[in-house]
Amino acid sequence: MKSLRFGVQPQNLPIGEWIQAVQEIEKLDYSTVFRSDHFATMNNDPFVMLASAASVTKTLNIGSLVFAVDYRHPAIYAKAAATLHLLSSGRFEFGIGAGYDPNDYNMTGIPLDSGRVRVERLGEALKIIKGMWTQEKTSLSGKHYKVSEIVKAGELPEGQHPKILIAGGGRKILRLAAQYADIVGIIASWRGSWSNYRVQEMTSEGIMRKITFVKNAAKAFGRDPDCIEFQMMFPWTEITENPEPIIENIAKYIGVSTEDILASEYWSCFGSSSDIRHKIRQLQEETGMSYFVLFLRRDQFGEYAESIVKPLTR
Repeated sequence: MKSLRFGVQPQNLPIGEWIQAVQEIEKLDYSTVFRSDHFATMNNDPFVMLASAASVTKTLNIGSLVFAVDYRHPAIYAKAAATLHLLSSGRFEFGIGAGYDPNDYNMTGIPLDSGRVRVERLGEALKIIKGMWTQEKTSLSGKHYKVSEIVKAGELPEGQHPKILIAGGGRKILRLAAQYADIVGIIASWRGSWSNYRVQEMTSEGIMRKITFVKNAAKAFGRDPDCIEFQMMFPWTEITENPEPIIENIAKYIGVSTEDILASEYWSCFGSSSDIRHKIRQLQEETGMSYFVLFLRRDQFGEYAESIVKPLTR
C-alpha cells in the first residue's frame, strides 16, 4: 500500500500572499501545491504562479489541477512543463485534461466539442508532449494536430520528465490515463455543470470500480498498474463538530439529496478531525487511494496539517 500524501489548492488567496503561502505549505509537510486553469474566474496564470512557487521552495511539489488541452498548443505545454521540471529539480506534476467548463469556452470563443472529441484530442496532444520530452525530434500527423520534426522541449536527462496527472470519471479518459498517467485522479462523470455531476458514483464501491478499470486498462497497455498513484480531491473541507448545515447547503447547490452527499467519499472531508482521519484511512484501505488534495483557505493550512496531514503521514 502506498504511503499517504496530501496536496493543497489554496482558495481565495490574494496574489500578494502567494509566496508566503507556498512557503508555509512546505513547512507544514504538505506534499504539493496546486493551481487550476480557468478563464471564468480571476485566477492568475498557473505556469507563472507555479514557477514562482518552485523558486522559493526546495521540497514542495508543484502541480496543475489541471491544464485544459484546448487552451494551449501541446508544443507549448511540452516546453513549459519541461522548463518547470528543470527549474524545480523534478518537482512538477503536470496535470492535464480534456477541458470541461462551458464558461471558459464561451468566454474565449474556443469551440466546446463533444467529450469524445476532446478526449481524442488530448490523446494526440499527449503523444506530442511525451515525444518532445523523450525524443530529439517529434513528428505527428493526426486528426487534430500536425507537428513536423519539432525539437526536444529542453535538456531533460534520459528517462526523466514531469509526472503526468490525468483526472477523469468516464471510461474514455480513464483509459487514456491508464495509458499515459503516473497519477490518476478519480472523479465522478461530469457533464459541464454541477447539476449533471454524478455524485452517486463516488462511493467507495464506485471509486473502486474506476480504479479497477484503470488498472486493467494499464495491464492491456503493457504497464505495471502498481506504478500508478491514485488521487482524489476534496473540493469543500471543514473541520467542525456540526457538519449538517454544510452538507445540506452542498446538496442544495448541486441538486442532490443529503443522503447522496453522505454516501459520497468525494464530499467526506467534513466533521471532527478524528472523523475525517478515519474516513481517509478507511478510503485508503478499501480502494488503495493514497493521494488527497484539499481545497483550503490560508487560515485552514495549519489546522489541517496538525489534525489531518501529520497524524496520517508520520
